[in-house]
Amino acid sequence: MVPAPVPAPETDEPRFASPAAAAAQGRREATHLLVRAGEYVCALPLGAVRRVLRALPLHPLPGAAAELRGLAEFAGEPLPVLDLARLARAPQGANPTFPVTVVAWAGPPEARELVGLAADAALDVTHLPATAVLPGAPGTSGALGSGPLIAGEALIGGQLVRVINLQALGQES
Repeated sequence: MVPAPVPAPETDEPRFASPAAAAAQGRREATHLLVRAGEYVCALPLGAVRRVLRALPLHPLPGAAAELRGLAEFAGEPLPVLDLARLARAPQGANPTFPVTVVAWAGPPEARELVGLAADAALDVTHLPATAVLPGAPGTSGALGSGPLIAGEALIGGQLVRVINLQALGQES
């Protein structure tokens, strides 16, 4: 069974074939991957996403933090897989039909590392104007870092989307 395609967000702004075409038009926006994590829809910066895979088999680590679902193998190397819904403090959603692991770069640019983010589904790729992102709600800092995990919130197609700051993961206090 193939999931039904997600309709494009309703907007009056034209869609561009590439970020370069959008930049040429003077649009200040970033491209994001939309994923479902629990009852939340989260936007991950597409430039940090390396790959989206079916949920990888996990090897749980005894005594690990609840946010760390376990280790998976990616390209022959161990990959820590974090629970995105738990990191974003999302209420538990329905049992996912097509769970995914998003392999992405996390942490500050000078010390970034690959991590897996367990999500319930990959939904869409969208352009998100910087002016559309409102500051994040208080108390949404990432459990694994001191910076705010939720950089802000935006409305896309009438739905509230949490914009994730992957650079906040892994930062020391």
